Amino acid sequence: MDNKPVTFQFISEPSDVNYGGNVHGGSVMKWIDQAGYACATTWSGNYSVTVYVGESVSTNL
Repeated sequence: MDNKPVTFQFISEPSDVNYGGNVHGGSVMKWIDQAGYACATTWSGNYSVTVYVGESVSTNL
């Protein structure tokens, strides 16, 4: 199996942000889940699901 780098880019839609312009945490978690699914199914060659997310930490920079 090739270990080629993969880049995921997600563009936020108006429904993904609040009135202050900040992206909702749920939208970010959805994107993380979609990227994880793509990586897992590519690696395993089978259908995959997210079973557990240990931790997600957000900071304001």
